[in-house]
This record gives sequence, structure tokens and C-alpha cells, in this order.
Amino acid sequence: MIDSVRHVRYYSPKELEKDIDWSYFLFAWGIRNNCPQAASLCDEAAKVLRRLQDEGATARAVYTLRSAWSDGDDLVLPANGKMPEARLCFLRQQHTCEEKPCLCLADFIAPRTATSVPLSARYIGIFATTAGLPEDFPHDVASVYHRSEVCPCCNPQLRALRRRLTPQHRPEQGSGEEDVYEKMMCQTIFDRLAEAAAVRVHDELLKCFEPEPVNTEVRPAVGYPSMPDQSLIFDLDRLLPLESIGIRLTENGMMIPHAATCGLVFAHPAARYFDVGYVSQEQLADYAHRRHCSVESLQRFFASRRRC
Repeated sequence: MIDSVRHVRYYSPKELEKDIDWSYFLFAWGIRNNCPQAASLCDEAAKVLRRLQDEGATARAVYTLRSAWSDGDDLVLPANGKMPEARLCFLRQQHTCEEKPCLCLADFIAPRTATSVPLSARYIGIFATTAGLPEDFPHDVASVYHRSEVCPCCNPQLRALRRRLTPQHRPEQGSGEEDVYEKMMCQTIFDRLAEAAAVRVHDELLKCFEPEPVNTEVRPAVGYPSMPDQSLIFDLDRLLPLESIGIRLTENGMMIPHAATCGLVFAHPAARYFDVGYVSQEQLADYAHRRHCSVESLQRFFASRRRC
């Protein structure tokens, strides 16, 4: 077991091709797996992937494994001579159906005083991945932020264009739409490469627990239902840091390049995904107290799903 060692990995598109989940690529284009256009679009993406390989595209990953124990709804990562003590705070579900327990990510790590628990309940993986061409990893965050504040795949005009594009209807050569289509194709492929790199990292971290049975699925990312507070990315940045693989953060916690993900790996067999859901003002106040910040400073970092 290697605790608190930071690993940095670079992968070529060819290395990750077998790890790409093309169903999410098709989802980004609004195409079902069984649609006639699906096979044609995936074939075209494979050609673009080979071209990106020739142009020097890479997927980058940084990850570490830290010993930890739970303290209520928080995780404590003790100092070990290499890294200082850290605390990660999480939110617990307040409402569930069918008498199911209200879950928190801290539930998947054992308390400090627990005995006879599996090794996987004593460690947590932390990771970040990104993908792009060499020019996609900027040194000047501010200039890129103003140019790319909206992800190409989320721009309303591009969404409208995407609905019209099919393998049977491509933009005419030399048109402005052709450039947009090319950018969207590359962006959606880079998104898949970043996720494929996360799969590789996940597998590497799980090897640390062999031959103990572990969970092979739980890899919650910052900003997603189990961890809706986007500001947690700043805490993970201090533990990795993200800059080691060329990721920069804006003041709102957005990652640059856009094709990037950052989160945690839980190996305990009982770990699973869940949606925190509704966060009341009372719960948010307690959470802000644990994070040593104000409620107002946290409001803007929560996903729009929070209704309180």
C-alpha cells in the first residue's frame, strides 16, 4: 500500500481507445445507441481520434491514495510526514424514499476507532484527468477564461446546430458551421478521453487492495449528485495539485481545459452512487460551519438542483 504518493500519467489516444465509452459520446450528440446514425458517427469519431493521435493529443492524470477516517459527515486525511492533515466535508441526504438510509460519502470510510474493518474502508483515492492538444493547456488562465467561459458543447447556438447535424447532413465545406462541427467533434472526443483516463486511474487504485474484494464502480466527481458543492475542487487541488497535469481553475471552480474531471475513488464494497438532493438552509449553515466559510460564499458553487 503506497500512501500519499502522487502519480502523474500521460496516455495517448491509442492507449485509451479500448476504454472509451462511446455510448456517452453518442449521448452528447443526442443520438441513441441503436439509431442508424450511431455507427456512422462512431466511425467518423474513430478517424478523428487517429488524427488527434498524430497531432500529439494526450490524456493526463494525477492521482494519490490517502489513508482516512470518518468524523461525522467529514473525512480526515491525517498528516504522514509527506503531506499535511486535510479534512473533506460532505453533505448527507435529508430525504429518501422507502425508508432507505440517508447516505453521505463519509459513510464509506470507517471511523478512527472502528475495528475489524476492511482495508478499503481506511483509504480514499483522489484523482484528476484531462485531455487535449498541447495548445489546450494554457499558462494564462484569465485570457482563456474570457474566450471559453461557456463549454462548446453547452453553448445554445451550438446545441441548435448539433440537433441538425447527422452523418447524412454534414456542414458544407468552407462554411462556418463546418468549423463548429469540427470543434464539437474534437471536444466530445476529448471529454471521452478524459473519462477513459479516469477509468485507468480507478483500476490502478483498486489494485492496491488486491486480493481484498472491493467496489469497482464508485468514482464520484465534483459537482455531481453525490458531491454537489463545486468549491470542493479547491480542496482537491491542494491535495493533488491539478496544475501538475496542466489544469487551471477559474474563480468559480471551472476547470480549463474543458475536457477534465476531478473526484474521489471509494473502494469499500458497500459504496455506491446517490443523489444528495434537496439541501435546506439549516443543513447548508451546518455545512458552511464545518468548512469554515459563510453560507453566502458557498451559494454560487452549488449545482442548480439545490432548492433551498
